[in-house]
Amino acid sequence: MGIDRLSVLRAYLDTRRAQAQLRTRADIARRQAKLWREFAPVIARTPALAHLAGASLDDFPVVQPHELRARFADWNTLGLGSDAANAAATDAEHGGPGDVAPGVSAGFSTGTSGSRGVFLASQTERAQYLGQALAKLLPWDGLLKRRRIALCLRADSALYRDVRNAGPFQFHFMQLGGSQDTIHREIKTFDPHVFVAPSHVLAALSRSRVELKSIERVYYGAEPMGDAERAWIAGVIGVRPDPIYQATEGFLGATCRHGTLHLNEDTLVIERTPVNGTTRFAPIVTDLRRTTQAMVRVQLDDLLEPIDAPCPCGSALLAVRSVEGRVGDVWRWGDVAIAPREVEDAVSRAVGADVDWRAVGSAGGVRIEAVAHEDMVVAAVEMLLAARGVKLPVGSAAMGPIEGFKRRRVRWRD
Repeated sequence: MGIDRLSVLRAYLDTRRAQAQLRTRADIARRQAKLWREFAPVIARTPALAHLAGASLDDFPVVQPHELRARFADWNTLGLGSDAANAAATDAEHGGPGDVAPGVSAGFSTGTSGSRGVFLASQTERAQYLGQALAKLLPWDGLLKRRRIALCLRADSALYRDVRNAGPFQFHFMQLGGSQDTIHREIKTFDPHVFVAPSHVLAALSRSRVELKSIERVYYGAEPMGDAERAWIAGVIGVRPDPIYQATEGFLGATCRHGTLHLNEDTLVIERTPVNGTTRFAPIVTDLRRTTQAMVRVQLDDLLEPIDAPCPCGSALLAVRSVEGRVGDVWRWGDVAIAPREVEDAVSRAVGADVDWRAVGSAGGVRIEAVAHEDMVVAAVEMLLAARGVKLPVGSAAMGPIEGFKRRRVRWRD
C-alpha cells in the first residue's frame, strides 16, 4: 500500500520549519530532548531495550550493526524474524511490494561485503522519510513542480518507489550491477531532473560524456567522492554532485545549497567516537523517528571529518566533509595514520580526477591498481608515505573489477 501524500506534506513542512527554527546548538538539543521523550513508547515495545524504559540516552549501551542483524527480532517492535524480513526484502529487490506486515515494507541496504542490512519501514515512516528528504534535497519549490527523479542503487524497495506518490513526480529505478551501457541508455531516455547514484556511476557517465539535458540536482551516496573528482564531474555534467548520507541505520545527512553535508540532527542524535591519529570521528547514531525498527546508539564505522567554520547557509546542524570511507580503511603503521582522503588528494593532484585507480595498504606496504598513469599514482603514494616517515614498498597490480557493488578506492587489509 502506498503512502499518504498529506503525510508527506506534513513531514516536508515540519522539516522546513525545523530548518528555519534550529539556529543554535541549544535549539537542536531542545528538539532532540522533546523527540526523545516522545520516543519512550518505542523503547518500551522493543525487546532489546524495554528494560531501559525511562532511562536517559547515556544509559543505553552502544551496539554494533552486526548485533542488530544477529538479534533482528529483538530490535523491532513487531516481533518480526529475520527470515520473514529477508524474504520480503528479496521480493522488493525483484520489483515486488516487499510487504512483511500490514503497512510495513522491508528492503536491503546496498551492502559492501555481503552482509546487507535489512530495514523495515511503516507507511508513516516512509512518508516521514520522503517528506524530510524532499525538503532537504529539492529546490524550494520541491512539492510544486513536476520533476523526473531517477535512482541507481543495488536494491529497489517500496521506500523509494513511494516517491511517485509523494508529489507530482515521475520516478525511475535503475539496477546497480547492470552494464554501464544499459544505465547510460536508461538515463538518457528518462532524462531526469534529479539523479541519485553511487560515485562510480557518475564518474562513468562523465567519462562517456553522457548528456543530462534536464538535470537540476545530482547526488552521490554509498561511496566516497574526492574533492577533485567532484569538481571534475561538475564541470562535465554542468551540475555539482552533492553527497547524501544514508544507511540501513537511517537518513543521516543531506547537503545544503552551499554544497556542505550537514548531519540530520533535527531527527537524530549523533555522538562522536574519535578515530585515533586523525581529526575524524565515527558516528554513534540514534534515530528519534524510527518506530518499527529501533536504532539507538548504533556505532557506525563511517569516517567523518567535522568542519569547524560556520556554514554560510547558517544551519547549526553539524557540518562534515563528505563520508570518506571506513574507519577500518585508515592506513596505519605504528603511530602513523593516513586517512583515505589524504590518499585521494595526493593521487588526484598527480594524475587528475578522471583516472580510475585503487590503493590498498597493508602492514607490508601499498599495492596500486590504475587504468592509466600507474607510475604516477605509485610515485604520488610514495611521496605521501615518505612525507609521513613511512619507508615501505609501493607496488602495482592489474586493475580488477569493483568488488561487490561499491567502489572503495582506498582500503586497508590486515
